[in-house]
Amino acid sequence: MKFYPGHTGSCLDLPAKTLKAGDHGVPGGGNASVRPDGSGRYFTVRESARLQTFPDDYVFGGSWSEVMRQLGNAVPVTLAHAVAAAVAKALTVGAVRTADRTAAFV
Repeated sequence: MKFYPGHTGSCLDLPAKTLKAGDHGVPGGGNASVRPDGSGRYFTVRESARLQTFPDDYVFGGSWSEVMRQLGNAVPVTLAHAVAAAVAKALTVGAVRTADRTAAFV
């Protein structure tokens, strides 16, 4: 694989760059790892899924480029869980406060 200016991969000893979906398959460089000698390779589907915190037993359907597009568009699983938990907590607290206010008027 060849890297171009502005399209470099992720260094092995640093956090990975954001996965990109691309309009026509995987965009150059962003979804790849860079070896110390400057060469690189695209992430595998499983490596990309781990970067997005999908469980190892999660099964993706489609060709490599279709799955990589799905992963590039995905919200990391642990982030989605944290946001959903915060929203659920806020809704629960809001429901309790509403119930308390309603009970005061009865």
